Amino acid sequence: MPDVLEHTGRLARRHATWTRTRPLLAAVVYAAVLSVVGVLFIDKPLALWLKADLDPHIFGFFKVLTDLGLGGMWYVLVIGAWAVCAVLAGLALTTTAHETWRLRARSWLYVLASLAASGVVVQALKFTFGRLRPRYLFDQGLYGFQPFSGANSYPSGHSQVIWSVMIALWFVYPRYRAAYVVMALLVAASRVATTVHFLSDAIMGSVLAIVVAIMVKTWFERDGRPSVRLV
Repeated sequence: MPDVLEHTGRLARRHATWTRTRPLLAAVVYAAVLSVVGVLFIDKPLALWLKADLDPHIFGFFKVLTDLGLGGMWYVLVIGAWAVCAVLAGLALTTTAHETWRLRARSWLYVLASLAASGVVVQALKFTFGRLRPRYLFDQGLYGFQPFSGANSYPSGHSQVIWSVMIALWFVYPRYRAAYVVMALLVAASRVATTVHFLSDAIMGSVLAIVVAIMVKTWFERDGRPSVRLV
């Protein structure tokens, strides 16, 4: 028994070290494990329960809120913010003003890069896994994956969009971090509550967005380049 406890302790310490040294990889691995658990035990019964028993008022609230995860709106807003800052940098009359607006434009470019990069990852995974959306379960009793079929439930694109923008704003303009997290959680939850996605779809879409946003930030600040934070 002492040998078993000692071996377990060593494994736990190694795991803790690995998590600390590779936190982004660990986050993706944990999300993948949660996804497997969700697919096997949680997603199907949860979707069926929500479809049958969710209060109509709660459903209506999330139905309205879920559109905040639409990518087109965020691309227009972010590109617009970047363009305004870039133009003002070009029109600046002093070196200080030019540098200030240039750095602001760069910050919005970071938000755009995070949104686009995580979107590419999620769309590639959607096509690869080909998970059937909950509506197939409700209408035809179908549940599972059809790789490369065009089915596109896993991961959730709306969850990816909202989390990539909110986490990027977390770094760019940190004053409202609590609001960013609340908004991202609610929009991701709306995809499950409205039974458009399974729980594991929203989890993986959210985690991938966070991980990619952090990776893109590291790339933007490589070699001692200025922070992506608005000035």
